[in-house]
Amino acid sequence: MNKKLAAAIERDNQREDAGMHADDRQTCYQHQTWASDCEGTHRTPTAGQLLAEHNELQRRRT
Repeated sequence: MNKKLAAAIERDNQREDAGMHADDRQTCYQHQTWASDCEGTHRTPTAGQLLAEHNELQRRRT
């Protein structure tokens, strides 16, 4: 991680603590990189996906 990225992450963290919406970050908190570098890796699960995962776990347990 370079100094510019580290400073941007810290700035985004401070702005988010002050009330900025997480979608407005220029950096990715989870991956500690630029948001554009990990775009598409964050998916919001749908109810269908959660149900399918639950059903698969139940199937494996029996």
